[in-house]
Amino acid sequence: MQKGHRLQFHCQACEAPVIFSVLDGKERVTCSGCERKYAFDDESLLRHLRQFEALCRQIHASEEILGNTSIAIDVGSHHVKVPFNILLTRLSSVIELNMNGKKTVIEFRIEPLKDVPEALSYHH
Repeated sequence: MQKGHRLQFHCQACEAPVIFSVLDGKERVTCSGCERKYAFDDESLLRHLRQFEALCRQIHASEEILGNTSIAIDVGSHHVKVPFNILLTRLSSVIELNMNGKKTVIEFRIEPLKDVPEALSYHH
């Protein structure tokens, strides 16, 4: 698994980010904020998470070709082309799935180190 690619959702108990990857083979993840455990034992949920993670990885891996691709939007008589690479840098990849009976937004994090302030990422 390529470093830096993870899925994330907010803990249903304390709202802390829970960062994980279904490709790690772990069936359980633990919230770092409150120690709540989440089990990925529902085969449908696991299948959707794997598909979402694979889709996001493929989009990231196809960055070179997508740099030459646009998404066309027609609004009335207006036709606007948005370069796909702008969409990749401006939009988040998210999926909403049912976890423990609640709808949960799961995000794909390509470069989580960019989320951390520089002072916190400095190593002595």
